[in-house]
Amino acid sequence: MKKLILSLLLFFAVERFCHWQTGSFSLPKMLLDAPLATLNPAPEFFSQPLTFIGAGNQFYAFETADHQYVVKFMKFSRRRPLPWLEKISLPSFLNTWKQNYLAQRAKRLANLAHSSNLALQYLSEETGLVPCLPAKKTILLIDKLGIHHQIDLARTRFLVQKKAESFTIYFQQNPSEAKHLISSYIQTVASQCKKGICNLDPVIDRNYGVVDRKMILMDVGSFLAHEKLKTSVGVRQEIFMELLPLREWLQDHHPKYVADFDHELKNLLQSRST
Repeated sequence: MKKLILSLLLFFAVERFCHWQTGSFSLPKMLLDAPLATLNPAPEFFSQPLTFIGAGNQFYAFETADHQYVVKFMKFSRRRPLPWLEKISLPSFLNTWKQNYLAQRAKRLANLAHSSNLALQYLSEETGLVPCLPAKKTILLIDKLGIHHQIDLARTRFLVQKKAESFTIYFQQNPSEAKHLISSYIQTVASQCKKGICNLDPVIDRNYGVVDRKMILMDVGSFLAHEKLKTSVGVRQEIFMELLPLREWLQDHHPKYVADFDHELKNLLQSRST
């Protein structure tokens, strides 16, 4: 029993070490088993290798050679269709589990694709997403360990976004721009809500960034077109709710700017009610 426990602990330690060393990057997780019918448009700067800079729950992020853009590749690890499982005959008591499991994977993929499409079609200005032009079918990726990977773009999905600096870090480093940044944050969130789209993950310290002194929505995987935003009352309520994390962060770290936030938000909501 002791040997078994030690073996399990060693396995876990090695797995965690590899996870840390690679930044959790795993090429199979961003590739579909078979090419998709349509190909992502690929901009010309894909002629240069892309370098791994991080990973979230929904995307792997790679940086362009000029450090101006981030290319986000969708992670299919918990979303990939499993045709082999669909074909397996299971006992009746397991069949419900199989159908529910496959439905959950399909729903995750559909939700992420829907959110990405909303961002591309309606929120390119708010998110800093860049339209792409067709160029090539393969690109070269460099992972955290320096290993090169040539991938077929038909087997993945990606978005190109202007590279942003974390909003909270930029705010801390540029206090002279505080009022402008607060205003930009409020106006960007308001613009998103006015378009009938809500953000289900408005976490300030990881999902908002600054590009050219303007706040952008870095997370593009948590958008939802919602019925409640078809009314002016619903829009005002959603704006207020999505801006609460900024007010709380200001209260905790820069309380002298809370009054500026309240004044800006009050003016915005009053203008929406008239």
